[in-house]
Amino acid sequence: MLIAAEPRIHSRELAKRLGISRQTVQQRMQVLTKNGAIKGITAGISDYYLDAVPVLVFGRSNTASIEETLNGLGKSEFTHTAIVAGGNFLYVRGLLRNIADLDGYAEFVKRAAEMPAPTVGILCFDARIMPDYVDGPKRKQSYKELTPLDLKIIASLKDNARRPVAEIADKVGASAKTVRRHLEHMISEGSLDFYVPWDLLPGEDMFTLMHVNLREGADKVEVGRRLFAKYPFQTLYIRSFSNLPSFLMCTLCSDKMTEMRKVLRMIGEDEDVLAIMPNLLYLERVYTSWLDKLPAALMRPSRKTKTRNPRSEFRTK
Repeated sequence: MLIAAEPRIHSRELAKRLGISRQTVQQRMQVLTKNGAIKGITAGISDYYLDAVPVLVFGRSNTASIEETLNGLGKSEFTHTAIVAGGNFLYVRGLLRNIADLDGYAEFVKRAAEMPAPTVGILCFDARIMPDYVDGPKRKQSYKELTPLDLKIIASLKDNARRPVAEIADKVGASAKTVRRHLEHMISEGSLDFYVPWDLLPGEDMFTLMHVNLREGADKVEVGRRLFAKYPFQTLYIRSFSNLPSFLMCTLCSDKMTEMRKVLRMIGEDEDVLAIMPNLLYLERVYTSWLDKLPAALMRPSRKTKTRNPRSEFRTK
């Protein structure tokens, strides 16, 4: 949770916050990475900076081969993540350049995933259900344009967002002081985004994704914050959708089935909750999307990339 909130946090600071030695922190990081719990931390231009549209297409799939279906979903440049749950239920997260891409992408997922009745949700992070350490800084009305050096720094972090400043400086041909200043500015500005992919290990914690249907007129932001406040250590995140007014999606984590049942029962008893549908998650696939390739594409020497504002081409008011 600490690394997800602050991916470039130093091991000294982790040790201080956890009350353990720096050597223990480094050892645990190595173990978590080796066994696949943490798959590596990546960085890229933020969705907010580009005004990208995050969507989730989910439903029951009729596929006979999950592996082939996951491979097929990667054929779209918009596919970011696919999660497989029990009963062949698939959750496919896409990042669109603009809302005009929505119909085409939803139809693509429907065909590729053999999902006859998909639900299409437009993810809404502006509601700020989750605290900043989960969802990052708030969306701004305008952002300072990324410089060529900024793009080089972002590209150097693509495969390892925890890369030391000195190593980044060698890669981009700038001083460590300059790199540190640019990094701090992009992080505070919100134009640089981090992603911490992690996986469920055999015999470890269980992930449960829960559909939460609310009573008509319920304030879903208030309900979401209330649920998170009650179960902060079991709740990884709660998501709302701008086009699904009485619906929340909640991901829970626990290593004990009794604890999971208790949390599910108490959420179901909330005054604003009409019904819940829990489903165990067991597989995640992360893809390389158009957004991941963007920093390198913008750095290619050409007349167009020298004169074009990176945001003007990919943003839509």
